[in-house]
Amino acid sequence: MESKTQKGYLVLADISGYTFFLANTELEHANIAISYLLETIVEKMGAALTISKLEGDAIFAYLEEDKLPEGKFLLELIDEIYRAFREKAMALHEGTTCPCKACQTIPTLDLKFMVHHGDFIIQNVAGIKDLLGSDVNLVHRLTKNGVAQSTGWRGYALFTVQGLERIQADKQAFIRQSESYEHLGDVETYVMDMHPRYEKMKPS
Repeated sequence: MESKTQKGYLVLADISGYTFFLANTELEHANIAISYLLETIVEKMGAALTISKLEGDAIFAYLEEDKLPEGKFLLELIDEIYRAFREKAMALHEGTTCPCKACQTIPTLDLKFMVHHGDFIIQNVAGIKDLLGSDVNLVHRLTKNGVAQSTGWRGYALFTVQGLERIQADKQAFIRQSESYEHLGDVETYVMDMHPRYEKMKPS
């Protein structure tokens, strides 16, 4: 059956510090903590977006263009996911008496988002759905970026220019950067630090 090309928002939520956390802490407790955090992300993302797949330390989701209520909805959703992630990490840390390195370093984990607007095809093979397309490849390639090196941020939201302009967000709230990828060329991006936003959102 021929698949139809669709337009929409591609969102990747990726845990920062995941590789170091698993490699340098007790694996069993590290895995439990990561599982709780991923479940928190899935719960918040899945309430508004369609979850495509779990990719280790990341969750990939999408939203068809005509299903976005209004532009600010996507920014508000990212805020809500980030707040839930940070609050869960702190709750896990504060709720344990375990002295192991995994349990004690949970708050060092952070969360970053990649958001792009583009084309994709939903492929259905043997009952398994997957997204295909150059724009799908791009949003995944964006996880390899220069944000941490240039800003020091580990928790941030990175939008491509297509994604940001589509939701009509104010570019002045973001830092403009450029990434370059083989076969994809130069990509104009806009990045926002999630830490100040969380400080305004978190319970006093």
